[in-house]
Amino acid sequence: LTSSLTRIIGKSGEPMIRKGVDMAMRLMGEQFVTGETIAEALANASRFESKGFRYSYDMLGEAALTEHDAQKYLASYEQAIHSIGKASHGRGIYEGPGISIKLSALHPRYSRAQYERVMDELYPRLLSLTLLAKQYDIGLNIDAEEADRLELSLDLLERLCFEPSLAGWNGIGFVIQAYQKRCPYVIDSVIDLAKRSRHRLMIRLVKGAYWDSEIKRAQVEGLEGYPVYTRKVYTDVSYIACARKLLSVPEAIYPQFATHNAHTLSAIYHIAGQNYYPGQYEFQCLHGMGEPLYEQVVGKVSEGKLNRPCRVYAPVGTHETLLAYLVRRLLENGANTSFVNRIAD
Repeated sequence: LTSSLTRIIGKSGEPMIRKGVDMAMRLMGEQFVTGETIAEALANASRFESKGFRYSYDMLGEAALTEHDAQKYLASYEQAIHSIGKASHGRGIYEGPGISIKLSALHPRYSRAQYERVMDELYPRLLSLTLLAKQYDIGLNIDAEEADRLELSLDLLERLCFEPSLAGWNGIGFVIQAYQKRCPYVIDSVIDLAKRSRHRLMIRLVKGAYWDSEIKRAQVEGLEGYPVYTRKVYTDVSYIACARKLLSVPEAIYPQFATHNAHTLSAIYHIAGQNYYPGQYEFQCLHGMGEPLYEQVVGKVSEGKLNRPCRVYAPVGTHETLLAYLVRRLLENGANTSFVNRIAD
């Protein structure tokens, strides 16, 4: 097969291969990315918003390597918040659209070794974006990243929660990964922070998208164990246990359950109970992956739906910026244990 493929490539020539790869990237981009610009994404989202879905937009991009990169991402986030805020039309944190930001995109040295620099240089950028989101009253979620950056993210979150200019505002969000072994303890810590700071924090619970790199890093560094569970079933159990924790403190936490697994969705639906009220919790799915499932969830009971809200996590970016994101989504869909993969089969 390898030799045959080599001969085909040799005969076809590099231009044709380039064109084929470019076409494949564009097709995958259309599947998983909401739009190349925030304006295009907002327009494309209107179809599902008319069905009752909400949106959280994410400006695609990986960790900043230089200060120039960080400033570029900062400007991109600022522009996006202005556009999303205007499109929200005052719907508020729970009913209107929001934004997700990646802290490593805002500073080229986002690591524990540069703690003081991060606090001095990155925190003001995070605060300015959060204040801008507060101005429009749209939710802002801090995305989860690799395990070795978790403590740094939590320190930034705590400082943000005690910022006097944000007092009384409940639009601060944080993403927690259920595949991390310390997930229940992180949730306990965040619940305590919410109570101490008198914020109702938005907590998006995800299963996690960096499993391969976490395993590889632990092996390369010769760690005694892995920071993440090594079997999917353990992550599934962890997710349900953590969901119970989040639902038990409605005064402190607004849970956002990001899952494409119908079993997990059903479990949370029953754990939360039938006495649903607006602002109790919401489900979330990735653009291009979970909409068919959640079309059975969003809508009136009289229409045969569950009458529960769902927010679509909507990546925004050009084809040049989406490669790493696409790889994570393909790994997620390609796994034999993936619910999306199995239901499609």
